[in-house]
Amino acid sequence: MRHHPSVATGSGLAIGRLYQRMAAAAVMGNPVAYAACYTEDGVLHPPHDPPIQGREEVQKWAAALFGTWSMRGHEVTMDDQKMGTTVAFSRYRGAGNFVPKEGGEPVPYDLKYIDTLVRQQDGSWLIACHMWSSNVPGSSVWTKEA
Repeated sequence: MRHHPSVATGSGLAIGRLYQRMAAAAVMGNPVAYAACYTEDGVLHPPHDPPIQGREEVQKWAAALFGTWSMRGHEVTMDDQKMGTTVAFSRYRGAGNFVPKEGGEPVPYDLKYIDTLVRQQDGSWLIACHMWSSNVPGSSVWTKEA
């Protein structure tokens, strides 16, 4: 897993640590650690599916995803980040492969993300809204077949 943060001081460093924890949880397939990166009322917007709201629901979604797929070669590149005192926005890209746990060919992914983050009282940041889509039409594990 390679992570390429664009900001390395202050709040940017705290946000970078959040994204490192989130990516590590995804690569390790740990739904509890993944959901812990979200606010209690955080919202996840997966492609082609209705929004998933609340840390508990995010954890259930992640458990289903991580139960089916492993992530390999995950690389993240931060494209833009804007920070206020209590709210931040991040735009970034991720690429790698989803590997079916029951065997089969890896499914490459090349995704773009946009997040809204909220600063917590302890100075840490959590994700309030996480949305993404694929840059490669038809080659996503989220593609719905008609």
